[in-house]
Amino acid sequence: SKILGIGFLKIHAPWTVLCREAEIMKLKMPTKKVYEVKQGSNLVEKIRLFIHKVTDPLHPKVDPKRPEDVKSLSLPFSREKQHLFDLSDKDKFFDSKTRSSIVFEVLKRIRWTRPNYSMGITSLLANGVYTSAYPLHDGEIEDGDAEPNDRKLLFEEWASYSVFYKYQPIGLIRKYFGEKVGLYFAWLGVYTQMLIPASIIGVIVFLYGCATVDDNIP
Repeated sequence: SKILGIGFLKIHAPWTVLCREAEIMKLKMPTKKVYEVKQGSNLVEKIRLFIHKVTDPLHPKVDPKRPEDVKSLSLPFSREKQHLFDLSDKDKFFDSKTRSSIVFEVLKRIRWTRPNYSMGITSLLANGVYTSAYPLHDGEIEDGDAEPNDRKLLFEEWASYSVFYKYQPIGLIRKYFGEKVGLYFAWLGVYTQMLIPASIIGVIVFLYGCATVDDNIP
């Protein structure tokens, strides 16, 4: 009540809380174990490589950290078995989407200070204690000297009109925003591709109608 205007409260989850909640939520995290995805027959593989080479200009310039045929084995996280997981870089082990999900799950269980009241950030929002609650983006996009990050890659290779003709980096969208958002844009991309033949036929019919509008009078 003593602060004029809007006040902001930034919440950060330390490593111990992230590990504890990841174990409670049974989040599947990548382990040190990797496996190789076997390709199909030689003919199928040649066709796939040919199509990939032809459509290479249409693919976003998002370099994967691992080859496409090498995948990580994911298991539910356990604090007792941390040696099984790749913890070489703890700052990047939990990505932004996972950290936001963990923090939101914790906030949903937080109790009010008053007794006999409902609990969680959703109740606080409904009662007007907080105006809004949302996760912050990670990484700079305008600073040219900033280190490459997922947000900057998405801004340059996805959220730009100059790359409208390229395929969407679905893997990076899923990593940054989560499975639900990634699945939505994957469906949207397929839906848009299916409309291309219909739009071509529609343009041909429209041009034919314009060419014959004077001769073909109902």
